[in-house]
Amino acid sequence: MFKLLLIFFLIFPLSLFSQINFLDVKSYHFSMIVSDSHDTIHMVENISFNWKNGEQTPRLNLKSINKTGKGMHVKKVYSNKENIQFQHKNDTLYIVGLTNSHSLIDLTIEYSGVPIDGLVIGKNKYGKRTFFGDNWPNRAQNWLACNDHPSDKAKVYFSVQAPSHYKVIANGIYQSELNISPKEKVWNYASEIELPTKVIVVGIADFETTWSEKNTVSSWVYPENKALGFYDFNLAPSILHFFEEYIGPYEFSTLANVQSTTRFGGMENAGCIFYDENAIDGTRSCEALLAHEIAHQWFGNSATEIDWPHLWLSEGFATYLTLIYQEKVKGKEFVADELKQDRNQIISFCKNYPNPVIDSTQKDLMKLLNANSYQKGSWILHMLRKKVGDETFQKIIQTYYSTYRLSFASSKNFEDIAEKVSGLELTAFFNQWLRSPGIPQLSTREDIHVKSIQLTVTQLQNELLFNFPLQVLIKFKGGATILETIQVSERTTIFEKKYSKKISSFELDPNVELLFK
Repeated sequence: MFKLLLIFFLIFPLSLFSQINFLDVKSYHFSMIVSDSHDTIHMVENISFNWKNGEQTPRLNLKSINKTGKGMHVKKVYSNKENIQFQHKNDTLYIVGLTNSHSLIDLTIEYSGVPIDGLVIGKNKYGKRTFFGDNWPNRAQNWLACNDHPSDKAKVYFSVQAPSHYKVIANGIYQSELNISPKEKVWNYASEIELPTKVIVVGIADFETTWSEKNTVSSWVYPENKALGFYDFNLAPSILHFFEEYIGPYEFSTLANVQSTTRFGGMENAGCIFYDENAIDGTRSCEALLAHEIAHQWFGNSATEIDWPHLWLSEGFATYLTLIYQEKVKGKEFVADELKQDRNQIISFCKNYPNPVIDSTQKDLMKLLNANSYQKGSWILHMLRKKVGDETFQKIIQTYYSTYRLSFASSKNFEDIAEKVSGLELTAFFNQWLRSPGIPQLSTREDIHVKSIQLTVTQLQNELLFNFPLQVLIKFKGGATILETIQVSERTTIFEKKYSKKISSFELDPNVELLFK
């Protein structure tokens, strides 16, 4: 996901996530009806799940009707045409009377209402009506009865009935398009790959479409800026190929890049990425945005963080992989400048929020979209790459992905892979950068005497002392240089050395390899 700098951060409570230990959804089949004349959606949902605790009542996340009249109203729940008793209250759908926890449960749920959020119904910048799923982090429950947590993946099927002037995009493979009346159609999509709810979506709008790469990569743009949109999105195939070579095979059958009204700059919905409508302008300024969201198809969608505190496994990875892509197309100097900018954002963020990257205290999930998850997560990968070398780092990324593809992982899982591949003991590295607050704050005092230098490096932060290599470029009169490495681990570290040439100056971290202030 790529954030827009908007004053649009709402509070989304953690509603009944204790259920994730007990519910294992195998598949969702959503049949939905939308209209041009009103915002009410009608849903018939078939859900199959295992319930692992027969002593408790099975329950799903589904927003109740609120004071404004928005929300979902459940009409009935049944199995094999037999009505099942239920209660829908406090944003939770309780399935009463199911006691067999050892077999697969198949239910049909009928509900309708005006979504509070999650499915955004409105108008695009051209005044045309649109419907876009926008589920991250736990907003799918605003329009779908589901287990709204990243650790529960399921197969997903969409049957969407809508006015025939629209086109519909959804996760998975396009199945069919049926005319059911002169003015209505039904579109069918199926994802046999199991997905978390955060990236399960539909998009319904007036679109122009084009396909490339043997009908695997498509562009969906508003007709009013068709030429500009197709030009921008034509970057996607080469980005996709780059990540296939760097990480591993692309997991999903197709990749749709969709102009939309998402609140985010981009949202990495599995196999059908939604981009903010204004990011598509015909200048290809969206290249980094496309790279970020396409990288998420590997990290976030296929290899998914097991819980929200491990979000850096998604956002930090997408941020750094974007830099790796940019290193190829724009060069190392460009990436060094980007890393410096990211470092400044981390420094600024840490002043007011010194929590660690793995932050289990933050209950407002939207606030996890911060410089820790994105920029600091990216910087941790950068420092790991410099520590182990480019070839080993790429092997770590590939091994981690191949191990946890189509599954879930924690930060410790990634750490274990990094240690196994590199042969290094990395516990201290990950503990200080991932699990500890803040970053090193350094002051230096130099004493240069013609051909000798004494450099005193002091860690100023009140938190733990960091242990890291600090590169220093010694510059000599006449233009020659030498790169030295100081291992800093104490409050004060002194580096002393004599040379055969006259020293003119020095530079800390000339290759931009350390996160510090």
